[in-house]
Amino acid sequence: MKLTDERDFVVRRWSDLYELDWYLLAPVLLLIITSLFLLKSAENGFYFSKQLMFLIPAFIVGFASLFIRVKFWKSIFLWVYFINIILLLIVLVMGSSALGAQRWIDLGFIKLQPSEISKIAIIITLAAWFSKHPIKNYFDIIGSALIIFVPFILIFKQPDLGTSLTFIAIYLGMAFWAGATITHLLVVTSPILSLIFNAVGSVVFSFGTIQINNKIVEMTITQYFILYLGFILAWFVINYKPWNSPWRVLFISVLMMFNFVIGFIRPVLWSFLQPYQQRRLTIFLDPESDPLGAGYHIIQSLLAIGNGGLFGYGWQQGRLTKGNYVPAQHTDFVFSICGEEFGFIGSAFVIVMFAFILWRALYIARNSNDQFSSLLSIGIFSYFAFHVFINIGMSIGIMPITGVPLILLSYGGTALFVNLFSVFMLLSISWRTLPRKIF
Repeated sequence: MKLTDERDFVVRRWSDLYELDWYLLAPVLLLIITSLFLLKSAENGFYFSKQLMFLIPAFIVGFASLFIRVKFWKSIFLWVYFINIILLLIVLVMGSSALGAQRWIDLGFIKLQPSEISKIAIIITLAAWFSKHPIKNYFDIIGSALIIFVPFILIFKQPDLGTSLTFIAIYLGMAFWAGATITHLLVVTSPILSLIFNAVGSVVFSFGTIQINNKIVEMTITQYFILYLGFILAWFVINYKPWNSPWRVLFISVLMMFNFVIGFIRPVLWSFLQPYQQRRLTIFLDPESDPLGAGYHIIQSLLAIGNGGLFGYGWQQGRLTKGNYVPAQHTDFVFSICGEEFGFIGSAFVIVMFAFILWRALYIARNSNDQFSSLLSIGIFSYFAFHVFINIGMSIGIMPITGVPLILLSYGGTALFVNLFSVFMLLSISWRTLPRKIF
């Protein structure tokens, strides 16, 4: 039986804390403990004390959010959205830079990363929007997609490709939960998929070269792009039955032409990415083609995980991680430390803990008593699932390197605040809107 209204959260005695959703909180705590062990090993423990310093205030902020009603976030979603935009604009104008990216606001005692805050801000905004405007047609999709367009562009210019892609994952998950069908989402994502499929595979047709920004760009079409166009044509013919309406014939024709044009001009759009971004997105297909350059990260990560075997070398005994052969081991490749030091058993433990968190987020989304809370939960689920899948995938060489950190494990002050705030928001939704007897 579901509740008809939000339950007030008041801690009168310690026993009240037992009513929190420990199916969610327990794996989170275990992963944070694991993170401290991994960061103690990474980079000779340089980031361990820093992360520990962020951990206490992050927990305090998260715990304090338990006392805020879920409806409050719905009432201020416009403020959340516009403050988010302002912070992103400040980054572009006067943000501090590191490693070729301008992503931080230097406050003296801490460097704030607004792109991390944007993730939860976008989730709150989309949840409020979709709760009032469920998706019924393509116009609803276009209107809601505009919400993420401005922050997407601002973050992409930093540049931060990983967070930009996270926005897309969050939007797709929440749009589906708000009523979008698989066909709706295929239409929305088809241009992106056209770009991807015309970037991989063997060239079938070449249409010569053009010069853009003093670069010679070859206009080509690949075999996978042709197969993809055939797939979406078959999908829409089967599902739309165009022979019943000339308007459907027109729609499918325009869609196919649009996807062909987007895929065809892929080399032109590709030229707007930074060279290192281009290499990162494709090198996972053949890291051995550049073993000392773009492929170095993946190769070293695979070697570290493979060296761990079943039980690993033991804590702080990893040969490649302790020798700093694995780059960015405290952020993007923290899973490599887990694989080398704790082996398959330790890696499986981490994955199972993430699976528990994702399962619980999905359970809360399905059983919440109002649409806004449900959308918040599915947004956090989409955010966490994307980070876990992409980060672990790039650590084992099956996904491109996009700079997506592993939630709760990778080093990062702002990210830790946002991750724990998201977790406590799920706990608040669970406590307030689910029956006390969870099962």
